Amino acid sequence: MRTSAAAALAIAFGAANVVASPVTKRQNTTASSIDDTTILNYALTLEHLENAFYRDALAQFDAAAFESAGFPAWVRGRFSQIAEHEASHVAVLSGALGDAAVQACEYTFPYTDPKSFAALSAVIENVGVSAYVGAAASIMDKTYLTVAGSILTTEARHQAWVSSAVNQAEPWSGPYDTPVAFSPVYSVAAQFIKNGSCPASNGALPFTAFPALTYMDGKVAFEGLSGQNQYVVLYQGLNIATYPIGADGSVSLPETQGIAYITVSTEKNATLTGDDNIIAGPAVVANPFDAYASNPAPTFTSA
Repeated sequence: MRTSAAAALAIAFGAANVVASPVTKRQNTTASSIDDTTILNYALTLEHLENAFYRDALAQFDAAAFESAGFPAWVRGRFSQIAEHEASHVAVLSGALGDAAVQACEYTFPYTDPKSFAALSAVIENVGVSAYVGAAASIMDKTYLTVAGSILTTEARHQAWVSSAVNQAEPWSGPYDTPVAFSPVYSVAAQFIKNGSCPASNGALPFTAFPALTYMDGKVAFEGLSGQNQYVVLYQGLNIATYPIGADGSVSLPETQGIAYITVSTEKNATLTGDDNIIAGPAVVANPFDAYASNPAPTFTSA
């Protein structure tokens, strides 16, 4: 009952009627604009999304639906436990923020049955893990850092369980999870937020919503593709590298295992890529590997 990586990516990033407008477009995110309140509201925005994702799917698909999809009864039971976890995360973060807490928006998720729900769950949980890892270094208050770390490890357990026990795929990508910065993660989340559905009281977080990026059969596609001084930025584990894009969108990427992320930047130097030069993305690159494959840390370098 293995769900293909291509299907999971199509589910996650091919949805119609999903827009990035809830996130305000900014030229860049500066360190001075990100304090602990901003970071907690960023995390809460993601937790609201996850909470709605599990709550709504479980309301739609009962035990019989999971059984018809070929899942044993305990699968829906574990998803119900995950739903409780996400509701708790929302409550804890909201309590810490008090009156400053952002409220939930309305969301649209492109699953159609329990199998596509499980495939999308693995992608969303992986993005959540990368979001917390990416934000950790910016959290100043040690109490908040401890709470974020506790949520991070729980989200990682969710992702590993969904990927392996449910989808019969690999439970991890390698020896290191991939930290992803605020704006790329927010760009993913924005795809699932209904346009104009967020309460006006939420205000805007200081992150950029980048245009959509797709990657298939060795080619990228995005608005403004020219191949002139445009590079795919590949992130996996603690490694980051850039690769030139051809005029037709072709790009030669090294082989990765599990989940990796890509964006498009006008900056060739991987260490200098960021909000002011990323022009599209992220997209997820999924390359399944079996239990008998070697799984070291990636060693790719810029082309």
